[in-house]
Amino acid sequence: MRGIIFYSNTNQSRAAAAYLAELTGWDLYDLNCQAQGLAASQAVFDRAVLVFPVHCQNMPRAIADFLKELRAKRLAVVATYGKMCHGGVLYEVQKRYRAGEIVAAAYLPMQHAYLKAQTVPALDALQGLAEKMTAPDPKPVQVPRSYKNPLADLFPAARSRMGVGMRIDPEKCMRCGKCESECAEGGVIDGKFTNRCVRCLKCATNCPAGAISHHVRLPMRLYLKKKPTEHAEAYL
Repeated sequence: MRGIIFYSNTNQSRAAAAYLAELTGWDLYDLNCQAQGLAASQAVFDRAVLVFPVHCQNMPRAIADFLKELRAKRLAVVATYGKMCHGGVLYEVQKRYRAGEIVAAAYLPMQHAYLKAQTVPALDALQGLAEKMTAPDPKPVQVPRSYKNPLADLFPAARSRMGVGMRIDPEKCMRCGKCESECAEGGVIDGKFTNRCVRCLKCATNCPAGAISHHVRLPMRLYLKKKPTEHAEAYL
């Protein structure tokens, strides 16, 4: 059994996963969908690709939990990020994963959630990874440790609140509960943002009423002035 498994907040990782599914012909498993997530956690894969976004130089809580359930003999991992700093999430996945071998990995710079005018993501950088995953006998790789800000693991939600403000428009809100049910971080409860919100913008992207908005505060505006990275890093 083979598949492309993805978790996505603002549809960037979804786009990368769809591209890989097109190249390989493998089925897609959306961890944002409860039924598909359950199917992926119960399946035994000969080969699989896991695609997810980087949050504050860390993997999302949903991915950390899913790794405990994933069973894939040969696994490739793709971490998408907003062209600033990806931290060391691929190295951390490699340390945690024990059900099989990591045979390919890539950091893929994508559209930053807080920026609008950027270049089109270079999805073709994933072609080599797809070729290796469909080869007869892909060999394991070692993902090196990469730079991670020493503060990245300290109060990521608090730092996110300092950089980005969130708002739910009470006049637009339909009180459907979608923002709360889809948030893996527990960042929304009873229509209000909690201290666990990491400003991933999943709720804003998927709100059916368009009732959720965000504004970038000064610390984040200064951070976003850094020169972005345009080149993918692949370990094949």
